[in-house]
Amino acid sequence: MDAAAFDRSVIDYAAAVFLRYFSAAQRLSMDQPSLVMRRDRDLLRLHWSLSKPVSELVSYVLANRHEVQSVLNSEARVEDGVLRGRLDAIRTVRLRRVSGLETAVVGNEPTRSYSSGANQVLGWVVMEAWALASRFSVVTLDSAGYRDRIDQARQHLDQCRRLQSIAQLADSKVLNRRPTAAAITEASRSRRRLYHKATEAYRYLLKVESGDPETITAMLRETMLGPLEPWRCFELAVGLGAAEALAAAQQKPLTLNLLVGDTRRYLARTGDFGIHWQSRTDYYQAPEPEPSEARERSILAAYGISEGADRPDLVIIDHARNAVAAIIEVKYLTGEDATDRLKSAVGQIVRYARGYAQPDELDRLIGSSVAVMSQGIAGLTLSKLPPNVPRVADFAGIRREVLAPWAAALCGGGSLPSF
Repeated sequence: MDAAAFDRSVIDYAAAVFLRYFSAAQRLSMDQPSLVMRRDRDLLRLHWSLSKPVSELVSYVLANRHEVQSVLNSEARVEDGVLRGRLDAIRTVRLRRVSGLETAVVGNEPTRSYSSGANQVLGWVVMEAWALASRFSVVTLDSAGYRDRIDQARQHLDQCRRLQSIAQLADSKVLNRRPTAAAITEASRSRRRLYHKATEAYRYLLKVESGDPETITAMLRETMLGPLEPWRCFELAVGLGAAEALAAAQQKPLTLNLLVGDTRRYLARTGDFGIHWQSRTDYYQAPEPEPSEARERSILAAYGISEGADRPDLVIIDHARNAVAAIIEVKYLTGEDATDRLKSAVGQIVRYARGYAQPDELDRLIGSSVAVMSQGIAGLTLSKLPPNVPRVADFAGIRREVLAPWAAALCGGGSLPSF
């Protein structure tokens, strides 16, 4: 399998996890939003601001700003000796009798504005997406792909909201509430394409908020998985697979974090277990360096180079024991042979385990940990491994649910299987 096909299969696998997650939430509550949807709705709305319907609308408006259509209204004007627009004779006579001013004139002056129902839909979608993208941009995200995608979307939305027509709408009170049904109908019946795109973006948001699994999955595939670097996407897919395996082993509901670039948050939680991605967590205590590590640090210090703080790919925390249950190191290979990357993964697991477990618990933690390669483990000896040796799996095995017996042993305390 070439790299592009492998990357597509990883995205497909992660998207399938999201689809099962939100489909399960939909089945749990048919009459009212489920706990999952009530909890995740705000985060899903952040992703909506980066979605394809919104980005297509903004690009079209910036390229075709002349299509924003104004409407002609009449505004009553009271003047002294000057007539603006059409004379309102009855109101003029009444005003003169009441005020005693013989030169008072009431007229209906024609004015153009953007206060139509179609423009209400357009203005609300643009301003709401801009506000959500601005909130998204202040979240601390570890992935450069995420930051670039959010910054680009926010800049385009900011340019769009500064257009004269959109800015005039933003100053009115009409955007303080969601578009009415009449406004949606007017926008959908317009002959102008930008109003159709605004309606599509708004209805897309309604589907997301209602918990439609396929719409949410398609959106997250684009906004969450799409911007990630291939190796990060592979790590995410492995983390989601481990989370599903632990949820099934405990028969507990699964909670996913939809801000996966925020390393301060759990990637997933289920029952007693929480999975952290690219974070040492508060459970890590730096161990005393071994002689070779101390020598390495002194050499780097001589060059003026900081040692840095590397992090495990995935850390599984058992809250019932208040301890780290396992470490998962994920390696994305561009070649076929996984030997070198497996050496690196094993070395990292051993090094990290020293910071999470006491000496008498070190073998247990190492033995319950997993090294996951993208490919290339066919020639390795993986059966009948000692209990203090990390298990090894590849992506093909993850798709075959080889983590299920590992998760069951982790939850029940039984012997760990070989993959």
